[in-house]
Amino acid sequence: MTRRAVRIAWIGVGLCLVVGLVASVLALVGPPDQPWTKSLRELSTLLDVAALLFWIAVFAIYWARKRRRGE
Repeated sequence: MTRRAVRIAWIGVGLCLVVGLVASVLALVGPPDQPWTKSLRELSTLLDVAALLFWIAVFAIYWARKRRRGE
């Protein structure tokens, strides 16, 4: 894996967290009786899970690189 792969994974983590935060704030601030509020909460949860998966990918890349070097 290259530094580019790690950079892309970190960008994925950041984007998912930022968009998830925006969705959470909109769901929290918006009126509770709107049908899109539940969808925003689900989107926020989905993006949190995606950020976690990107974060796992970052450490998997680091681990694979370390094993390849024989450290």
